[in-house]
Amino acid sequence: NSGVQQQQQQQQQQQNHHGSRKFRLATQGLTEDLLLKFVTDFEQGKLKPWLRSEPEPSPEDLASEAVGVLVGTTFTAAAQDESKDVLVDFYAPWCGHCRKLEPQYKALANQLRHVKFLTITKIDATRNEMEDMNIMGYPTIILFPSGKNPKRQVVYHGSRSPDDMIKWLQEHCSTKFDSNPPPPSAAKASTDPVGSGLLDPSEEDL
Repeated sequence: NSGVQQQQQQQQQQQNHHGSRKFRLATQGLTEDLLLKFVTDFEQGKLKPWLRSEPEPSPEDLASEAVGVLVGTTFTAAAQDESKDVLVDFYAPWCGHCRKLEPQYKALANQLRHVKFLTITKIDATRNEMEDMNIMGYPTIILFPSGKNPKRQVVYHGSRSPDDMIKWLQEHCSTKFDSNPPPPSAAKASTDPVGSGLLDPSEEDL
């Protein structure tokens, strides 16, 4: 009886550990050894879950847009980038509120394009799966402030106007920034604190 109870407990622990995550085994070139390794890795929690994802945008497409596009396979690496504050709009294509937000969100991204330590992105939450994210409504806007992983999540509940979102970002981003782009003469100094969108230490409120 104790052996049966122990086996049931192990199965329950595996279920709790993996939850509803899905894992896929490539069948092409499959051998018995590969199958055994897959099962062993699954039991030890070493497998990466399979996530539904749209195709990854090309670097050219990403560079041409003010708002970065994330998909299931790129979300975690982007959102958990420890060096950047990352703002993500989780949207649905059929959502009227999302369509209304789109031009305002794009205006926000264009206005803060000079801030190098802030990334403004969006992801179609109906066509892409994101590990450890449970989006309940659309649009949902979440800031992942820079810092060690796992990063904390700050949900935005305010007005959708760019000015209000900028004030909120200035309050919650880990890296302070000036919302006004540098003058053309200063743009060449991209490594300068002001040129990069960062506040000079003398400008910060201590």
